[in-house]
Amino acid sequence: MREHRGVIAGLLGLLLVLTGCASIPSNGETGVISVEDQGQRVQSEVEPEGPVEGADPNTIVRGFLAAGAGHADDFAVARSFLTEDFAKDWEPEASVVVMPGGADFDTITSEVSSDQQSISLTLPVDATLDSQRIYREERVSTEVDRDFTLRQVNGEWRISSAPQGLVLTASSFSTVFDSYPLYFYTPGYDRLVPDTRWFIRSSTTATQVTNELLAGPADRLSGAVITAVPDGAHLDPRSVTVTGGIAQVGLDETAQNLDEDARERLLDQISTTLRGLSSTNAVEVTTPAGPLTGDPGDSAPVGVRVEASPVVVADGTLARLDETRLDPIPDLPELGESPTDPAVSLDDSTFAYLARDGEELHRILPDGGGDAVIRTDEDGLTGPSFDFSGGIWTAARQQGDTGRVAVILESGDEIDVTVPWLANRTVDTLRVSRDGTQLAVLSETASGSTRIDVIGIVRGADGAPTGIATAEPLRVGAGFDSIIDLSWAGSDSLVVLASPEADGDAQPYLAPISGPADFLGDVSGGTTITATSDARSIRVSTAAGELYSYSADTWQKLVDLVVHDPAYPG
Repeated sequence: MREHRGVIAGLLGLLLVLTGCASIPSNGETGVISVEDQGQRVQSEVEPEGPVEGADPNTIVRGFLAAGAGHADDFAVARSFLTEDFAKDWEPEASVVVMPGGADFDTITSEVSSDQQSISLTLPVDATLDSQRIYREERVSTEVDRDFTLRQVNGEWRISSAPQGLVLTASSFSTVFDSYPLYFYTPGYDRLVPDTRWFIRSSTTATQVTNELLAGPADRLSGAVITAVPDGAHLDPRSVTVTGGIAQVGLDETAQNLDEDARERLLDQISTTLRGLSSTNAVEVTTPAGPLTGDPGDSAPVGVRVEASPVVVADGTLARLDETRLDPIPDLPELGESPTDPAVSLDDSTFAYLARDGEELHRILPDGGGDAVIRTDEDGLTGPSFDFSGGIWTAARQQGDTGRVAVILESGDEIDVTVPWLANRTVDTLRVSRDGTQLAVLSETASGSTRIDVIGIVRGADGAPTGIATAEPLRVGAGFDSIIDLSWAGSDSLVVLASPEADGDAQPYLAPISGPADFLGDVSGGTTITATSDARSIRVSTAAGELYSYSADTWQKLVDLVVHDPAYPG
């Protein structure tokens, strides 16, 4: 895994107050921000070399792959390695293969046919970008075969057939591409949810970002989020221009005649998305009927702000962690035997935990409601996770032929959510994102490998979950061979305890839902991890009851405390 970026706290929301322009939210969650990411949000130009006269087929293929890092003039240099017909058909951004750090095109072996008209390369793969521009990490030692056909044009070898897309070294990818969140709404239009995609940093980034926004959310979020974009809406004119920091977005007639609420939601969604570009600080949206205007003070918040202190298990009961001391929770009933895995609702009123070696799920209601066992399983349950409406999510650790997750609603009613890909796995941890749109599951497959899958949660009109998105889940942290715990860190990132080696000591990482994981520094013996959306909130506990907090890119042990299983609301 990559270990090259520090993490600091920052703000995702900034207030834009500009007459006639849309606004972005000033409320919402605090963001975990990478220092290098912020510095890289500039247009990068790579100037590769074109084909050399008399070059052999092997040199032409390697030169073509290396030239993919140069996007100027629609990848003109890379296209110069192709025949005229294939140069017109080649789609460089159809997909992207990212090689591991240290791999380059000069050291990769190739097989060349006897007539030199066919060349095959086996390339190591660290990650890919798919057709929706979603970053997907791959397992260590993953490889992909690339086959090329060549022919001579005026005495020079040129590529006449090759796979669509780019192959980039790790350094080229970090120079050329950057991540940008698209924003969609929770059902009910209450909050904005980031859907991170990757784009080339160029003068056309604003156009590409807007086109992807208009096309809708990622497949894994289908049914979990909604959009204010009218069906079929597209750019008209086809480009977004940015002048003096103002992005000018033209939409076709489908965006006309919207009512006030629909118009303001559309403006909010587009503005919040485009404000992720460093070149943009205001957005103007027009249609053939004229500009769209709205109230700049009614932006939806991004994510859920968490301000409460974490809950921990100490001396067989629950307590609040207030900086470096423990505060007792008033009117707390006596807990069940051997309590572990505490959770607290987002309104900070209701608690849940496991007892009896994880066989019992307990809930403690507010205002003296008492402690009640609400679910049992002799094979054990996963630690509880609250969603935004007070529902408690858990699952049997040993899944049967049909994967299922249980949700105990605030009313006490129970809903079973079918998760087909969990069939016959062992579920270690599950966590619902605080905005209620996504489920992250740490599980162990029948072969013994651990993996994290993230999928959208589909809800009915009453807000109760009805299922998950039908698309394949997004695998996060695929480069880890061992994962022992996870927590949401904002709306589009996880913090995890993991190791790239099966027998390695698990260490804390920040793992974006669509992006490479970042090493957060050594913490020996970590067993559980929790966070809000601020890097300073991250806490790691050990089996011995030690507790570590993350601050200024370093870990500090909180002395004179023996606590277990810290958990923020959610």
